Amino acid sequence: MYELCMALLLLVGPQASAATPAAPTPPTKPATPALQIVVEKKLPDGKAEAMMPTHVFQTGDILRLRLVSQFNGYLYMMDQGSSGQFSTVFPSVAAGSDNRISSGKTYLVPATEDGWFELMGPPGFDIFYFLLSPSPLSAPSASSFVSPGPVSSLRPRCNDAIFRARGECNDLSAGPAALPQNAPLPAPLAPIAGAASRDITIVRKNDAVTVQSGAANTAPVLYTFRLAHQ
Repeated sequence: MYELCMALLLLVGPQASAATPAAPTPPTKPATPALQIVVEKKLPDGKAEAMMPTHVFQTGDILRLRLVSQFNGYLYMMDQGSSGQFSTVFPSVAAGSDNRISSGKTYLVPATEDGWFELMGPPGFDIFYFLLSPSPLSAPSASSFVSPGPVSSLRPRCNDAIFRARGECNDLSAGPAALPQNAPLPAPLAPIAGAASRDITIVRKNDAVTVQSGAANTAPVLYTFRLAHQ
């Protein structure tokens, strides 16, 4: 366990003459790296409930991430638990070595036998590092290691306005976030993510968030997703 979701328009016009040359097909641009993320909590009856990404969970909660890709490319993920322990999430032995993702398809993390993980460690934030690339990169060089230096002392704090409205604890610093340009990276991730863009756009809709790169279509993009727990 690691520490720690058309209408058809027909245009009818004059038929082209056989002598009329066909118009050249414009080149297809690669889709901008984009991924929809939903945090799901396992209920006592075994069903999954979609949660707000800002929700403050309890240590021991059983969770998973439901990812819907909006481009064809490759996904690399690492997790830093609240204790400082890093784990390679994807690709990994549990999730498989094939980390190619396809537009319109849904993926569960972790992709283990039952597809769930338990939030463990002291109260704080589990931080997932997402690296999306249109082309394959080298996999992270380590599957697990402890972060050098002190572990963050930050603790989740409930936002009173949201708590009153929904009857639950939410921390607005949880969920997806852009990485500052000078923020350090996990050692195994740094060699393959050094040139990745950190410019992102976040679109929130109900309990799902979609993170899209603000850079060129051919550039990898890097960001974090924070899970808060008490």
